[in-house]
Amino acid sequence: MTPTCITSGHRRPLPRLAALLSLTTTLAVLAGCATQGTPTPAQDTSYPVGELLGADNEDATFANLPGLHVNPPTPDPRVGLKPGMFDAGEAIWNLRMLSTTPPEEPFVGQTNSDLAFTGNYAIQGNYDGIQVWDISDPANPVSVVTYVCPASQSDVSVYANLLFVSGEGLGGRLDCQRGARERISHERLRGIRIFDISDIRNPEYVANVQTCRGSHTHTVLKHPGDDENVYIYVSGSSSVRPPEELPGCSALSPDEDPNSALFRIEVIRVPLDDPTAAAIVTSPRIFQDLVAPPRHGPAPGDIRAQEERQAEAEAARDRGAFVREGRGGRLSVMPDRFVRPLLDSIADARGGDGVTAADSATLREMFLQMDADAAARAAERAQMPEGPRPGPTQCHDITVYPDIGLAGGACGGYGLLLDITDPTNPTRTSRTGTPRPSATTAARSCSPTSGAAAARPSAATTTRRSGAPTPCSPSRTARWSSRATTSSPHRRRRWRTASRTTGRSSRFRGATS
Repeated sequence: MTPTCITSGHRRPLPRLAALLSLTTTLAVLAGCATQGTPTPAQDTSYPVGELLGADNEDATFANLPGLHVNPPTPDPRVGLKPGMFDAGEAIWNLRMLSTTPPEEPFVGQTNSDLAFTGNYAIQGNYDGIQVWDISDPANPVSVVTYVCPASQSDVSVYANLLFVSGEGLGGRLDCQRGARERISHERLRGIRIFDISDIRNPEYVANVQTCRGSHTHTVLKHPGDDENVYIYVSGSSSVRPPEELPGCSALSPDEDPNSALFRIEVIRVPLDDPTAAAIVTSPRIFQDLVAPPRHGPAPGDIRAQEERQAEAEAARDRGAFVREGRGGRLSVMPDRFVRPLLDSIADARGGDGVTAADSATLREMFLQMDADAAARAAERAQMPEGPRPGPTQCHDITVYPDIGLAGGACGGYGLLLDITDPTNPTRTSRTGTPRPSATTAARSCSPTSGAAAARPSAATTTRRSGAPTPCSPSRTARWSSRATTSSPHRRRRWRTASRTTGRSSRFRGATS
């Protein structure tokens, strides 16, 4: 039976996750579907969820879920959590921690991205590659593959025996090594890597497809009318590659160059009988004619935090750290994991056997030039005629509903509805703008998976960090788990397993992108 969420009196189907997710996964989903406050008469709170929870809970309804506390704790225990890598403070509500498993050594300290599921395995994307976990025992995940292959952010999806991995960072190489940091590099990988995981414990890197803006995320589509191919919708959010590196790439606006790499997504067709023949078939301009959505300014707390970061960056610069200057003169300290490969590349390029002060000076000059180029582009934009600013040039996420020929996109402040009845030519049918910082939550929640194997995580497996309402939670979700970290909210460094307070099994909670 497919679990459902009750919203405004209607039963809305949730995605059926891989068979590995047990009953308590459903319980966690049901907790997320609960709403705050007193239900309105239009809401069907008598839905017989007891048949999902088991014979011991036959009388349970959405208005009376055993062990579920709908109202969040007060004061919020997440405030003031201690930062740390493996000893960070924790707060948890309506879930119970069963286990926590550190990453394998090559991925310690690196950012995790997304999860994909197939059979008894979970595949975890990491900015430095992919990790495969055997989750036959959900409370005791066991690492079986640590595949080092840098290229942020390594968003992962699975269809049948194929694994697709996104690459967008400048440091990714075709051979999975490090060091493609030059401005022009024919060894660089920015696009989609394709692995054959027929033997999942020995992934075979079989193909890649290069794109002009790389792939921050991607979405796999198995179209009901096509059994010979799967399609990948690529969302690239990085800068456009120089044409000297990848011919045909243009950063000009579409009115200056009709082949511009901006304001479009890429559609890759992957023949199932020959994935090495995967290639871009179209580049639909689904963002054409959009103007920038409304924006709200930063909250007072954000302003204070920004001022503190600025002061810390100025102090770091005075100590000799590598610092970049961004929009509005805001400074940011370059982390060592980013600086070190650049210095190594500079040293290697001159044939040296170690990094020297001259190499450091060269890197500082490179950063200064990059900052100057960015400032020049900003000044050029400031001289543009008065009028609405152009809208987004890419999506962050796209979720497909192949059975009804529709897709939803979370795209730079817009929610887009796409007609995908022709998988190679998705067209925008409607859009809505929002002043919220991100529409990622709405795009990923309650989406059916595509294909025979489970694909991307959804609201059933992760609680998105934006906290925005989703199709499965018309108000605040009734479960969350928070972990303090030393940097960004999605830098979750542990594999975490949790269950509902009254449950006997578990659900998986991974890092979000």
